[in-house]
Amino acid sequence: MKVPPVLGGYCFSMLKSGVSKTQKTHPLDFSSKDTISFTSTAKYLKKYNTLPDEIKKVLSPKDAVDMFKDMEQVAKGVVKRQKVGQGNTSKVYLNPWLDDYYLLVLKNANNPTQVIYSKTPLGDAIWSDSDNLNIQIIKKAG
Repeated sequence: MKVPPVLGGYCFSMLKSGVSKTQKTHPLDFSSKDTISFTSTAKYLKKYNTLPDEIKKVLSPKDAVDMFKDMEQVAKGVVKRQKVGQGNTSKVYLNPWLDDYYLLVLKNANNPTQVIYSKTPLGDAIWSDSDNLNIQIIKKAG
């Protein structure tokens, strides 16, 4: 199942004397005292390279960027997803980008044992986010 892409823009932002300015094009007037930052999807593309090959076969890089952004929002509680399972310190959600995989959000990734109650059979975790170990992808069992 393909999810429509989330439209996002790239902005050039410049911090000058404590005032933030955002322009859609390259600014012509900035000096060496200005701090320049770019918003990009490079960190998500690095995460895409860490995915297992079985997921890369069915997920394009563009869809992966949207999936990673969505996973972060679900972990923060901003975006609501349908729960498949739940434990004391974890929740399992449907992943709309991958039919054979679920999203696992943990409260404490350092806990060696996670007990999850679910009516559907769950498999093992096959990927965890390098920036936030509480976000993992697990494979459906069977």
